Amino acid sequence: MNKLRKLALACAFSIVAPAGSAASVSGLDFESGSLGNWIGSGTAVHDPLMAYQGDWYGQLEGNQGLFGTVSLSAGQRYEFMWRFIAGDYLPYNDSAFVVTDGGYNLLASVASVGNFGDSGWQYFSWVPASNYSGPLFFGVSNLLDNSFNSKLLLDAAVPLPGAALLFGSSLLGALFYRRR
Repeated sequence: MNKLRKLALACAFSIVAPAGSAASVSGLDFESGSLGNWIGSGTAVHDPLMAYQGDWYGQLEGNQGLFGTVSLSAGQRYEFMWRFIAGDYLPYNDSAFVVTDGGYNLLASVASVGNFGDSGWQYFSWVPASNYSGPLFFGVSNLLDNSFNSKLLLDAAVPLPGAALLFGSSLLGALFYRRR
């Protein structure tokens, strides 16, 4: 029983602990139903069951890209959620990537998720070493064929306080249920 009390205390502290200094990349929630200030060939899709947060997400398919101009502060953590759905199989190694102020970052590929695989929603964050004002680019590439297209889905990250509250309240509920 002592372990349960310690777990409940830790859970309570996680709920009231101050949030980190993370910021979602501005405009990646797509809740307006459009790409907003982002430029490219992607689309905003309304599907509450597929979205990570809210009812809308951004989608790139085939050989599409999306970019926007951002202003980033040194030392501030920036984040977004992404999901890669492979519409292809090896040796056609379609891939999804993001180019930040720090350069090219491979998010996923057919080789990493498997033939016709799905990465599920993943979290990406980075901290710029210096202030940066310039482009942020997302892309998906359909390599070696045009038969099957892979998709990159983009959405804003859930703020830490909300996620901690949800996790903490579910733990407290489970503890209460077990105690009864």
